[in-house]
Order: sequence, then structure tokens, then C-alpha cells
Amino acid sequence: MRARAVSLPIFANRPILPLMATRNVNLTDALDRFVAELVESGQFQNASEVVRAGLRALKAEQEARPGKIEALREAIQAGLSSGPGIVGDDIDAYFEKMGQEIEAAFDAQTVTRTPAE
Repeated sequence: MRARAVSLPIFANRPILPLMATRNVNLTDALDRFVAELVESGQFQNASEVVRAGLRALKAEQEARPGKIEALREAIQAGLSSGPGIVGDDIDAYFEKMGQEIEAAFDAQTVTRTPAE
């Protein structure tokens, strides 16, 4: 006698999804309330979604960090290469003088107009 093929129900033919890792996380009361608020607001289905979103944001921030540090290094080098620094004992007086020079330059460029009659 020959064995015949058995049809499985549709749900049994679905591909098996990979299982997600499980972690236990301790939260401060404030973070626990924050997670609960996000879930209650409907922005997330559950606490796991909130944690995953936070981790994705942290990962993106960490990946962007080297580029930001390099940009800061380039800006520092550009500043160092731009010439000698200014030595000043009174920063407020320095900025006051700069403000006056800017106002004087602006006033020199401004043309006073009288209204048309």
C-alpha cells in the first residue's frame, strides 16, 4: 500500500519567522512612565516597540558621531589656520567694540531717503 500525501492546514504552511532576542531591562520610574505614556497615546503598540525605537535612534546617533567629530576637527583646524588669535582681557569690551564697528559700517552703507511727495 502506498502512502498518500497529507495536506496541511494553511496556517501550518506559513514560513517560520526568526525569533527575536529577549532582554530584561530595568527602567527608572520616570522612564517607565514615559514608556507607558507612549503606549497609552497609541504611538506604539507596546513597550518593546518603544525600546526598539529608542535603540534605533541611539544607533543612528552613534553612527553619526564620527562624522560630527571629524567636522569639528576640520572647523578647529580651519580656525587655527586662519591666522593669529586675538588676545583680550575684557571680552565684554571686545564685543562692544566689534558691535560699534559693525554699526559704523552699516551706517556708512545706509542711504537716508525722504518720503516721496
